[in-house]
Amino acid sequence: MNWNRSFTDLIRNGRPAYWGNWTLAPNIKPGAVGFVSPDSGDFTLVREETPGLALSTRGIPNQWKLSSSNVQRTESNVNLDGSGTDPDTGTKVTAGVEVKWDFASVGSVASEFSIASETFISDLTLLSKPDTLKWLSDQAQSVSMGSNGQMAQGFGVVTSAVYAHSGLNVGSQDNSSSFSIAGSASAVHDMLGGANGKGSFVSTSQNKSVDQHLWPYQAEQLATAPIPIAYTFASFDGTLLIPNWITRLGAFEIFFDNKPGCTYITHIQMSYDTPKGPQKDEFSLTGGISKTVGNIPLSATNIKVDVKFQGMINSDHYGFSWPNPLGQWLTGRRVIEMTGVWPGQTHAREL
Repeated sequence: MNWNRSFTDLIRNGRPAYWGNWTLAPNIKPGAVGFVSPDSGDFTLVREETPGLALSTRGIPNQWKLSSSNVQRTESNVNLDGSGTDPDTGTKVTAGVEVKWDFASVGSVASEFSIASETFISDLTLLSKPDTLKWLSDQAQSVSMGSNGQMAQGFGVVTSAVYAHSGLNVGSQDNSSSFSIAGSASAVHDMLGGANGKGSFVSTSQNKSVDQHLWPYQAEQLATAPIPIAYTFASFDGTLLIPNWITRLGAFEIFFDNKPGCTYITHIQMSYDTPKGPQKDEFSLTGGISKTVGNIPLSATNIKVDVKFQGMINSDHYGFSWPNPLGQWLTGRRVIEMTGVWPGQTHAREL
């Protein structure tokens, strides 16, 4: 199983630009230089920090709870034998709680953490400074991810990381498996969503095979420091900065989706700026015909689109613009959907 891929896909339901850190690797921190496998999101460290960057921190909601659709979570009061100790209070744990995850099928994932904060690079434009680009391209060349001052996509810099006080990632390696943790009620609740960093557990148990990563990783211990659980990453295409890199981009494309049943003729005008000068394109689509405009260079800025539905007396216009598509189009693709039955109402919207 590619656990980090499954974890990343879950995270992207709510945070589209993020990668997961399934194994809780501590070397993923803002400013760290390395390369990311686009298929798995696994990060390989090349340098621990980028010179000349300042970091900032922001608070975010302290509970993180993600799971596959077929995971059932239960919580129950349990009697413990008193042999375990709550590391925060020093008391023996006799009455406690058990939180259990039941996984219906292999490959299911549960992730619960107590979030500390998010740390990020204060000014991403510093990554495009000539001396920083030179230094980064040298690092890229040292691991065969670049040459002649150019960098390959996948190489770059961690730009932010979500840190957790405590928590766990568990994945099912079997059908009908389960995993549980037990401890004092306050310690277990803190571990899975408290704000004070006092989370811990006394014992774990499992049925069948699971892949597990816990923080703190030992029973009856408090975590020594917050751990990164998710991150964002900036990469490069040559020397062009891709601020939120989640997949290899070849060029931008826009799909003009004239929905079946649309009876209007639409006239489309496009323009954008490139380092070599402005570019323009225009074309018409009859009802129900769609078209993809591809090969828009990654260096394009100020992409503007005007969609005109041709009427007898008045025509409806819809405008779209993207000043910085490289920062806005995570997948490099946009879809504009067009509908309307003449002579009735028209609609054009970005999906």
